[in-house]
This record gives sequence, C-alpha cells and structure tokens, in this order.
Amino acid sequence: MEINDVQRMADSVLREYGVPMRVATISPVAAGWTVAFTSRYPGSPSVEVRLGCDKSSVHHVRESLKRGLSVCD
Repeated sequence: MEINDVQRMADSVLREYGVPMRVATISPVAAGWTVAFTSRYPGSPSVEVRLGCDKSSVHHVRESLKRGLSVCD
C-alpha cells in the first residue's frame, strides 16, 4: 500500500464521519504506517493511529482508522 492510498483513506474517513480533524503526517514505520491527525480547533488533542502491515487491505486500514478515531457506523 502506498502513502497516497493511506492519505486518501484517512481523508475519506474524516469526511464521511464528520471528524473535525485533518491529517498532519503519515510516516512509514517498520510494521506499517503511523497516521497523525490534528484538530481543526485550537487546544483540542491530536490523535495518532498505527496501521500494521499485516492489515494492508483497504477494509482493514479503513477499520483501523475508524477505531483509532473512535468513530463507528
């Protein structure tokens, strides 16, 4: 999975669930990716979501992002 794919999925989850955050950074790590989100509002906490490479399917990445951002269907 490429960094652009992770960026698109993260943006899609934020938009679909109305999460008032934006993607700050996406960093490759030995076991996958770390996606850091910052709030659109000053003083609100940031969130970091780790995505394991063993879960590189679109579905697993999307579900990991949703779980890390505490949103659900």
